[in-house]
Amino acid sequence: MTDTALPPAHAPVPNPAPPTPAGRVIGAFLPPVLLGCALLALYAWTRAGLPEHRQFLMPSGQGLWEMAFSKPEIWAELGQRALVTISIAAAGMACSIPIGILLGVFMFRMRLLERAIFPYLVALQSIPILAIIPLIQSALGFGFLPKMLIVAMFTFFSIPTTLLLGLKSLDRGVIDLFRLSNASWWVTLWKAGFPSAAPALFAGLRISAGLAVIGAIVSELFFLAGPGGLGQMLINSKIDFKYEEMYAALIVSSLLSISVYLFFQFLGNRLFADWHGRV
Repeated sequence: MTDTALPPAHAPVPNPAPPTPAGRVIGAFLPPVLLGCALLALYAWTRAGLPEHRQFLMPSGQGLWEMAFSKPEIWAELGQRALVTISIAAAGMACSIPIGILLGVFMFRMRLLERAIFPYLVALQSIPILAIIPLIQSALGFGFLPKMLIVAMFTFFSIPTTLLLGLKSLDRGVIDLFRLSNASWWVTLWKAGFPSAAPALFAGLRISAGLAVIGAIVSELFFLAGPGGLGQMLINSKIDFKYEEMYAALIVSSLLSISVYLFFQFLGNRLFADWHGRV
């Protein structure tokens, strides 16, 4: 009778070594830098394909520097207008975030309320904002309030929907454990629901943050009264054929949107990284 062969012993697999600080920096910045270089190359190739008399529509890097970024007065104007734009975006998000969180909590608490409100949330997201701007103008005028309202409409939808998704993902066993401890529904929400829903909520906040600056610029394109922001600079530069200044305002607008997005990512990581890792 032959002996059965024992399976070969396997050595334990060591954990991979943590990346060095230089490796983390390279991993974080190298991919977007490479993609940015590819986009710049595509821009240069597209500009080179234009007829010579139309190349002013896509300024070169040298033209941007000489006609925009090398001038202190342009930097001063960009800074002043960026403050106006970010104030509109911040005011709109200050309105949409608390209302969105409260609505998400109430929709989670009362299933009937969720069924009643959710179709209207989808309808609000589906309505073209530009189509109802004349109605907003007629009702609220041309001041700061309608601009803030447009930003709130841009940023509202993702907040209650992502929070509701995160709350519904709460483990049923955790809920039963709190019930065995005779904890109230609000205690369960605060100590279990919100920590569990934090990654989904901050994903919605990052989406809203990126849209906030876009909503502020769109509102400035249609509400030209009051202090002018980057949106007004964009339209004024286009009317005056100052395309270098228009592209400078576009670049600063993009940097503002990215900065607000990264701020909410940093805030989520600082608050909840111990529970969920990086959000």
